[in-house]
Amino acid sequence: MTDRKQTRREHLYSIGAGAGTLTLASLAPTTEPGLLGWEPPANATSHSEDRWKWIVPVKGDDPETRTQNLDALEDELSGEDNTAVLSNRRHDAAGTLTTLAPVDVIGARNRDRWLADQGIATLDYIDASGIEINRTVTLADPLTPETSNAWSEFGTLESVLLSTLADGTPDSAGVAFDADMSEDALEAARKATAATSAETALPDTSSVTVAVADTGVSEEAWLDDANGNTRLLPASTNFVADDDPSGIGETADGNGHGNWCAACLAARTPSDATLEGYLPSADVLGLKALDDEGSGSLDDIAAAIRKAGDEGVDILNLSLGSPKYSTAIDNALEYAVEEGVVPIVAAGNDRQGTRWVATPASSDNSIAVGATTVAPPEEARSAYFSNVGPHNGITDMSGGETTGAAIDVAAPGCKIESASGDVLTGTSMAGPVVAGVAGLGVADDRITDLESAREELTRTAEPIPRAAQEEVGAGMPSAANLLSGAVPDQTQTEAETAEAATRGAAYQTMSGSWLFRQID
Repeated sequence: MTDRKQTRREHLYSIGAGAGTLTLASLAPTTEPGLLGWEPPANATSHSEDRWKWIVPVKGDDPETRTQNLDALEDELSGEDNTAVLSNRRHDAAGTLTTLAPVDVIGARNRDRWLADQGIATLDYIDASGIEINRTVTLADPLTPETSNAWSEFGTLESVLLSTLADGTPDSAGVAFDADMSEDALEAARKATAATSAETALPDTSSVTVAVADTGVSEEAWLDDANGNTRLLPASTNFVADDDPSGIGETADGNGHGNWCAACLAARTPSDATLEGYLPSADVLGLKALDDEGSGSLDDIAAAIRKAGDEGVDILNLSLGSPKYSTAIDNALEYAVEEGVVPIVAAGNDRQGTRWVATPASSDNSIAVGATTVAPPEEARSAYFSNVGPHNGITDMSGGETTGAAIDVAAPGCKIESASGDVLTGTSMAGPVVAGVAGLGVADDRITDLESAREELTRTAEPIPRAAQEEVGAGMPSAANLLSGAVPDQTQTEAETAEAATRGAAYQTMSGSWLFRQID
């Protein structure tokens, strides 16, 4: 893993230093102290004796240097009181470790850095901008669809801004609510994405490996191959349990969310074709990064993402998210992508609240997926709950890292039954639908990494006329187009209805990302 490119935030610090101002060790945006001092986030994970869990990356252009720097960091921490290094969370290849330590050992308070030059954040081999306190996050929660009453009214200031700079407030015409959604088996989603044998010749998927980082993946009959052997890999790991145990029986899902995603991706159901997954011969790496209540920590999720990279999986499904940016998650994604993994991430289910693409879908190291109704692209509607772009890069506390982050593609995610037996709704469901199409591209050698996945999925996606690009990106993935190389006659923006285009323009204005362009 090479050093990260300089972020916009670091660039601004360097400008200040050049002007003769005080240079500080810039911490991760969600860990950086405010003007009045450092306070832990409400969802930070604390331990005994005022210790917090910290994720600490080191610098280094090559594995040997990163290992040496991690050794030096462990030596430094061993000399501190009330401090411990979690050996199972040291990752030499990615150059990161996790430690339990008081805040002064880290140097996260202004007085530590301004007055005492204190804490590991001041060490020259530490990537201080990536130091992050561990926090709890949740899955992109499946939901019970609501009526059009869920469509928020816009405030007076927003309405004036939209009337002045756009064509008015976003209209709900073309957006799907409960009455627009019908319960369907997974086969309907496969048909909508042209991923059945009736639409195209499907490749053998036995060479594909997918990872599901979620509430777990259980050993179920629908994951057996034709000989009755499970396709759930022995390297499957439980990151919410002590010491990260691995094994087929260690990742049992007591929630159902992870099993739904795994079934959408890889269920083999010879007795019921309506529930068969996109990749019925693929191997599955179960990564239990969330507990049975659907909650997990940044540290656990980052460890699961790195595990996907270590195991060389092709596709990583992440149906989870947070409205707050995470440097640790982004660094883990960068490592996985460098190892050849294609992370596909749910965009979030809070359009009426936090609105913009959630973390980690907002990362450049992922493909962000929005949700539509279960219908062909020409009939599909964007789900009212599905988060949109472009991100303003401010409200998620990313310090501008996510400015302009947008949806890449959108897929069916409403009231779908998978072989797990559950009928669920959310961008969590749309994510593995897109991951399934991407897996077909891997099986056919058209997708080999994140760059080719984004290019092929968006280039061959079918436009969704009733939706705006800000809602659905390039449109709905088409397995038939992907496998044949065909490109639709119209792009998403060319096909949009007037109502959809108006909605998109309103989101562009509301985002304000046009005011905060990235510093290259």
